Amino acid sequence: MGVRSDGSYGVDAELYYSFPVTVDSSASGGGGDAGGRGTCNIVSGLHLDTDTTTHIAQTTKTLRAELDKALAIDDEMPPVVFDDAPVAEFDSAAVTLTA
Repeated sequence: MGVRSDGSYGVDAELYYSFPVTVDSSASGGGGDAGGRGTCNIVSGLHLDTDTTTHIAQTTKTLRAELDKALAIDDEMPPVVFDDAPVAEFDSAAVTLTA
């Protein structure tokens, strides 16, 4: 599942990556939230062969470069400025519903 990395398996923290996860949705397990969503936990300690670790390292490098590029573009964008024009108010009493 694609989740935010915590540094597991050499993937830079804060990148989103497809990890093996478990999902805990039980109240007794401490998972889940008020909205009924479960908590994803990255499975740790899996043995990875050399090809897999190489692939993860290459993918991490690519993702990091893409993120850095996107952040650089965002930094170059001018700030959004809203004018001070008053916002028209919606008058629900003036609305007539017809069938």
